[in-house]
Parts: sequence; C-alpha cells; structure tokens
Amino acid sequence: MIKFNLLKNLNEIINYYDGFIIDIWGVLWDGIEPYEYAKATLEKLKERNKKIILLSNAPRRAKVVSSKLSSIGIHTTLYDNIVSSGEVCRQECLANINKIPSLGKNYYFIGQETDKDIALQLEIKEVSSISKSSFLLVCGTRDFAHTLDNYKEELDEGLKYNLPLVCANPDKVVIRQNGQLITCAGILADYYQNNGGKVFRYGKPFEAMYKKSFNILKNLNSELTLNKILVIGDSLETDILGANNNKLNSLLVINGIHKHELNNSKNNEISKDCIKLLCKKYSVFPNYIIKDFVF
Repeated sequence: MIKFNLLKNLNEIINYYDGFIIDIWGVLWDGIEPYEYAKATLEKLKERNKKIILLSNAPRRAKVVSSKLSSIGIHTTLYDNIVSSGEVCRQECLANINKIPSLGKNYYFIGQETDKDIALQLEIKEVSSISKSSFLLVCGTRDFAHTLDNYKEELDEGLKYNLPLVCANPDKVVIRQNGQLITCAGILADYYQNNGGKVFRYGKPFEAMYKKSFNILKNLNSELTLNKILVIGDSLETDILGANNNKLNSLLVINGIHKHELNNSKNNEISKDCIKLLCKKYSVFPNYIIKDFVF
C-alpha cells in the first residue's frame, strides 16, 4: 500500500527535522531564475537554525554552483554547503584516476564549456579526438537545444574503440518553469550502456552523494541522526530514490520534473491517485508530497 502525507507547506513538519538535503534544479531554480518561494523558504529554515545542504546533479564544481546561485539572489547565507555531482566526480574519480586503471589519462569531453573545470589541474588531459582518448567524460549536451541524436555519432565512435564513459550527471532530463525539457548526461550514458559500453556514474541517487552530505551535516550538528534529516527534491529517479536507498525521509516537490506526468488542474489540487501511479511506476516512495517548495 502506497502511503504519503500531502502537505500545503513545509511548516507542517518543520519541527520533525533538523537537517535538510535540498535539490537545486526543480526546487530552487530552473537554470534561469529561482522558483517563486525558494529564497523565502530557505530564509525561514535558517531563521529556525536548520542545517541545509544543497545537493545537485550539476556536473560542475560546487564553487561554480554557489556563484551561479548568488547571481540569482540565493546567497551562501541561506545554506551551509553544496555537494554537486561534478565535485564528487572530480574527487572520487578524476582526481584518483589510478583507482580505475581502465580509464587511462586522456579524455574526450562532451558538455558545456563551463563544466570543463571539474577536470582542470589534475593528472588527466583533454584531447580533441576520440581515437586518441582513453575515456569519454560526459557532463551533458553542448547546447540546451540538443538531444541524444546530436551525440550518437560520437558515442558510437567511443563504443567502437571500447572506451569507458564517465558520467558526471546521472539526470536524464531537467525542466524549465515554462515546461521545456532539457536533455542531460544521463540519457547519453544510458544509450552508451545499452549499446554495450562501460559507464561510471557520479551523482544522485548514488551513495557517495548522500554519505558526503550526511558527514557535512554531522560536522555541523554532531547529535544529528538519520531520522532527523529530510531530503527534498523533485525527481523520483534521483532525489527520492537516493533517500529511499540511504534510509532517509523524503519530500517530493511535484511542480518540477514530474509536473508534466501529473494532472493537477482540477481546482488546482494534487491528485493522490496520479501520484500513487507515478510512485508505483518508478517503484520509489516519498514520505511527503508538496506542490511547491513553500514555507
């Protein structure tokens, strides 16, 4: 039986939790601008001395994510730390390349120019030809208008040379507030693996992201236990699955990536039946459901 609590606002459960692990894209912003209540809700949490980790599948350094958030008004005073998939990929893989000997030290890059910094100042180097590379480093598409079809030729060439692929963002798609879906590195990685390629993924829902977040929270509050931490995200496949796998309570924000899968138009109410079907579809189950990240 699928059970969850529908919330109108975060204040209903605020006293149950002392630590919060909060997704960025789909909860706080859409890649261009913040969601309506994001800043005010973070302010309310900080006023109550809650510890906040922003957990993102952004395939870039945490400092780059922080700088971008500051530019839209979400300043460092509103959270305690950021854990990004790009940072974890750098620490767990690219900076310790000898842990995975099959990767080698020459990589072919697919992604935005701004994401290249996850591999800078390390013992690996970018090469311009797949035939000269020892692995593919995929952070996403080079243009937000691109889809998987724009990269099949390059991915097929990597498969031809039997190169491993490092994926720094397991997300398949993200969504703008206007409903536009943007292809992410996870779709490219899935295509590669489904065609026989070896793929190494870093980010949500994998354990390293949540372990790092928990350790940071414990350093901020040594008495914090797992049952006093709440994961907040808009994706069942990443945010909520990661919470389920790491025995953490979770809150699904439905005005994000799953918005197009749910019919909430009737009296602007959340449809319980649609949510239950969605959770069953992914075999992932949050403790709470909320329309927007609002206090």
